[in-house]
Amino acid sequence: MQNQDLTITDLDEHAQLTALTDFVHFYLEHYRTNDLEILSQFKVDYAMNDINMYIYANRNFGPDQLAAGVLEYKKNLFVEILQTINLPFNENGSLKENTWDGWYQQEYAKIPQGK
Repeated sequence: MQNQDLTITDLDEHAQLTALTDFVHFYLEHYRTNDLEILSQFKVDYAMNDINMYIYANRNFGPDQLAAGVLEYKKNLFVEILQTINLPFNENGSLKENTWDGWYQQEYAKIPQGK
């Protein structure tokens, strides 16, 4: 199964938690810098709106407390986002061929620049 592309829903519980935790930290970093446009191109605005409302309502939480809370209460929405993005994962829950920051930079580079 090592060469097979695994989706978020193919992962076992531990690996899925690893994948979700990595993505939540990536998401929160880009939320703080108001830089989530790349994700919105994947038609997940409904999920992002709900997640962002939770983050805003709990903005006084510390970073770790906010990450834990958003993962606990909005886990299904993060799974939906990862299903939509549809990147392959390793069995341990890490992205197969990239990091989230590397993926973001690749997606950003694909955007046509204004003239």
